Amino acid sequence: MTPSRRTFLGLAVVGALAVVGCSPDATGEAAPEEQVPLTVGMTFIPNVQFSPFYVGVEEGIFAEHGLDVTLRHHGMQEDAFGALLSGEEDVVFASSDEAVVASTSAPDLRTFATSYQEFPVVILAPADSGIDSVPDLEGLSVGLPGHFGSNYYGILAALDDAGLSEDDIDLVDIGYTQVSALTTGEVDAVVGYSNNEAVQFATAGFDVVALPVQDEGEPSLVGPGLVTVAGRHEEDVLRRLADAMAEAERRVVADPEAALEATEREVPTLADPEQRAAAEAVLEATTRLWLVDGEVSVAVDPDAFQRMGQFLADAGIIDSPPADETVIQP
Repeated sequence: MTPSRRTFLGLAVVGALAVVGCSPDATGEAAPEEQVPLTVGMTFIPNVQFSPFYVGVEEGIFAEHGLDVTLRHHGMQEDAFGALLSGEEDVVFASSDEAVVASTSAPDLRTFATSYQEFPVVILAPADSGIDSVPDLEGLSVGLPGHFGSNYYGILAALDDAGLSEDDIDLVDIGYTQVSALTTGEVDAVVGYSNNEAVQFATAGFDVVALPVQDEGEPSLVGPGLVTVAGRHEEDVLRRLADAMAEAERRVVADPEAALEATEREVPTLADPEQRAAAEAVLEATTRLWLVDGEVSVAVDPDAFQRMGQFLADAGIIDSPPADETVIQP
């Protein structure tokens, strides 16, 4: 990831494509004869959070949609959108908020599918701390990796919704040490992910309260999604990739063990029972973020992207909301 932790995924899920000259696949649906090669970037090292992509490749879900997908994981310090903009990648799975920020210097970036229908960033405090809402943070110390990325945007959104500003708390850069910093009392609360740090606290038996950073009814921040460069691929190809991702996510929800097995081939340490149990907990928390009314959705909400652009401008992260559309709805 670039210096933020991207958990690290709009358009509505559509039905199977009817393609002239195609023969039915094993599922009975028509699959395009010609496979479109796509390199899809993952903005972090292999992790169970990316399991739909592993499953999609291994079980031929992408191929059934006429796509020859190659997965490429980024290095720890690699820019999220550098390989996409240089043409080394066709699509990248990245934080939507960071895509909007990056679009100020790379205006051709477009998000065309949203995987995390719930923004994953939360504020975590000890359960016995008396911190039950964001206003309770006034005058207290809050740790986060740094003043950048989704963690930072999340705490700014939370403060804004609560009528507070950054000056009302002690916002401390602690790197990616949220778990140790909170359990040792170095800070009063931390900013982290519901499918990462929150899971680590639960695994360690350290009870925390998780505070949302925004009103989910009218969000000003959008979860990770699929991002491309405008005009690089036909909208039909993007639609097929979004459909395939949704199908792979439904497969993971239906059979988490298949997702863990596919991930283990990318992360051999999951052969260790303790590591596998931790990955299973992360996977369970991650799948909840994909759902709308109990069903997988990869739909994009253009209104939410407009609110996000305005919020990031109001917060001083970008100079002004993006002038052009930052989403594609093929």
